[in-house]
Parts: sequence; C-alpha cells; structure tokens
Amino acid sequence: MKDKSKKKKHKSKAAKDFVNLTHVETKKQKVDFSNMVDVLSQKEAYDEQQQFRKKLTADEQSILTSFQKKRMLLDRIWIITNQSRIQMGMELYKQKKIKEILDSLVKLGYLTYELVEYDSKINDVYILTELGKEQVF
Repeated sequence: MKDKSKKKKHKSKAAKDFVNLTHVETKKQKVDFSNMVDVLSQKEAYDEQQQFRKKLTADEQSILTSFQKKRMLLDRIWIITNQSRIQMGMELYKQKKIKEILDSLVKLGYLTYELVEYDSKINDVYILTELGKEQVF
C-alpha cells in the first residue's frame, strides 16, 4: 500500500502570485480654461485651412503633387505632370496651361515664383511655400 502522506501535490504559481499590487491615489484634474481656448483656436485655424485646401481643382492638385523638390523649373514640372498624364491615358497639358495653373497656385499661396537666369537663358522657377509643403508631403 502506498503512503498517501508522502505524495505531495506540486502546485505551480499563478501570474497573480508574481505581481505586487499597490494602491494608487488619484486626484481629479482642474480644468485649465486658458489652455482650452488655445487648443480650440488652433482647431478652428486647422479647420479653416482644410476648407481652404478643398478649393483646389483636380488639375491644381495633380500639378502640386508633381513637385519632387522644393524648387522646380517650369519645364521640369511640365515634363513630370505630362508623364503621369500619359500613363493615365489623359490629354497632355500645353506649357501655357501648366503656367496658368501654376499661377493660380501662386495666388492661393501654395507656391512662390521667381525668374532665374542660367546660361544666358531666363527660367521660370516655382517654389513650394509652407502651405504647399503641407499639401505635397
């Protein structure tokens, strides 16, 4: 006959046995109304910006997203934009049309414009503004 008293049950510890719980006191936070006003005014400014951005046409958006660098020549913008239009089977832009769209983006504040002379040739250069960078990147 086996001795039952010699048999010991091996009991493994549960996860709760490895954790020491402590009591944490919490306090109710006070409302900081001055900070709340700042946050709400920032949200309103952001909402206004979003509404402003929605005014871009599809042509303006496609040209703006063709910017690969902060500063780009008109000729380079024209090439990149038309390459994407070829892939989509769309009619190509004439350089005059691209220039009109870029000028409207300048008026909206997404780009700035300057003339740069290089190798005795004057080139049109378009530069992304902070608003333009936010839209593109």
